[in-house]
Amino acid sequence: MAHRTRRRPAPARPLLAVSPYGFAAHFARGPHTSRYYLQCPPDDHPDAWPDSRVWEALRTRLADPALVSGPITDREIFRLRSLVHDPMQYGRLFLVGDAAHIVSPLGGKGMNLALYEADLFARAVRDSVHDHDDTGLRTYSRRCLRRVWNDQEFSHWLTRTLHDAGDDTHSGPFQRGLARARLDRLFTSRNAAGAFAELMVGLSPAPNADAQDGPGPGAGAC
Repeated sequence: MAHRTRRRPAPARPLLAVSPYGFAAHFARGPHTSRYYLQCPPDDHPDAWPDSRVWEALRTRLADPALVSGPITDREIFRLRSLVHDPMQYGRLFLVGDAAHIVSPLGGKGMNLALYEADLFARAVRDSVHDHDDTGLRTYSRRCLRRVWNDQEFSHWLTRTLHDAGDDTHSGPFQRGLARARLDRLFTSRNAAGAFAELMVGLSPAPNADAQDGPGPGAGAC
């Protein structure tokens, strides 16, 4: 469940919380606006979450009894899902951003991927029109998909880890144990923390290497 609210002040950095009651997150959307996420059953309904319940759940899961409430201007329940169209083109039709892939919002990769692909495609069109060089268009899908699959894997990993590590009602104790082991590794291994930071920032998986073929044609989803 996602909520948008106006309050002051917004957090200086994103907050991600795991608790026995479920996952919660707090992201700033400007100096006076915040976006919150609360884990809930996929068949739940927004009407079951009045403002009082939302703020009580946020204070509990974020471990912040003094969290200042504010008017909730928008709320929705959405299923976390991922999808990739591979290849990202059909003939002369090229896919960019959400038309090519859907990424879990927790990794913050959707807009970054869209901007990267738009820039890559614009350069490819420029080269084709001005220099009669179609190399960029021919390799567009291949070059994009290396980053797409890399970011999809990270976002999927982060989503499953944060949702499974707390409330095990749906995932079960085994998945909860695996998720908590992953979190523990982040806090005890410098190498694991470094890899997480690199993926979170969004560095290219191979900045100096040419793109290789992806998993193959078709569409992947979960």
